[in-house]
Amino acid sequence: MTSTSGPERGPSRAILVPGDLVGPSGGNRYNARVLAELAAMGVAVVEERIPGDWPRATEDDRRALDQALTRHGDVVVDGLIGSAAPAELASARARGVRVHVLVHLPLPVENGAGAREQARISASEHEALRVADTVVATSRWAREDLARRYDLRHVHAVPPGVDVAPVSRGSSPPHLLFVGALTRRKNPLALVDALAGVRDRSWTASLVGPAGADRAYVDAVRDAAAALRERVRVLGTRSDGELEAVWRTADLLVLPSTAETYGMVVSEALAHGVPGVVASGTGAVEALRGSGERDGLPDAGAVVDIDLPAAWGEALGRWLDHPDLRGRWRAAALDHRARLRRWGTAASEFRAVLGW
Repeated sequence: MTSTSGPERGPSRAILVPGDLVGPSGGNRYNARVLAELAAMGVAVVEERIPGDWPRATEDDRRALDQALTRHGDVVVDGLIGSAAPAELASARARGVRVHVLVHLPLPVENGAGAREQARISASEHEALRVADTVVATSRWAREDLARRYDLRHVHAVPPGVDVAPVSRGSSPPHLLFVGALTRRKNPLALVDALAGVRDRSWTASLVGPAGADRAYVDAVRDAAAALRERVRVLGTRSDGELEAVWRTADLLVLPSTAETYGMVVSEALAHGVPGVVASGTGAVEALRGSGERDGLPDAGAVVDIDLPAAWGEALGRWLDHPDLRGRWRAAALDHRARLRRWGTAASEFRAVLGW
């Protein structure tokens, strides 16, 4: 786009994000932190919040998306929106707009959809990502998953960064922490069930995060926690300051997600010097090992098979029973903390991938 009365300017840039999400999310935090870092670099980018219950959008929501796409020449669309709108992305590209999709989590990965709905959203996402100029995934694991899932060759990995954080002082007895929504994918019930198996040891635990839409599942988590007689606190959503207070008392993060493209909370744990136990076969393994893959650092925690429920109780039991193991994991977490990737690095890579 060229001005007729002044110097040449490049096309305006924008990031389109969901406008009506309830509660905090890792995807929203990623978007906000990358935008802030780009602004600090002097890269002009507009954030537009697109209304609607994405990915289950109405025709009005789709018109709002289409109108937003016409206002800019170079646009990143959050995958929650873009993967559900292949026609709108194709129309924008036909008008000369550069369109990129930022996939935080493939749409079919969320639990709850029936087979027919899974097939529909898979087809929609496949078409949307095929149409896009560039696809950005939030980890190497996620890039490989999308390439395999949809036979794509233009997926770029830009893992998140993490903010500097104070080191946790821990607690006595040890305090275990889950941070995430109370959903089947995040799988907090697996943690509570594992804790029930080690109830003869001394510990406390906290679940921090919003309730999911599946009320039966949320109730099951709350009931299982209540059966442990106040040793497990279900704290709900917490502000950044309130969550920081919880981090200060934490000794171990447990993230038993059935699917995770990266697991930003794992990096946040390491930033506090807190080790973690995560599920195998997910991107959270990449987050836990982080710089260790490059620098040869020991794992700051453990990777447990999500399909072996008993293994979670066994892993927690070993950690609780062996102070030397707790010490090794803590030391490894502190080593990783000094080498964690920062948001400035993530934003620089994001900028390079898009040619901004």
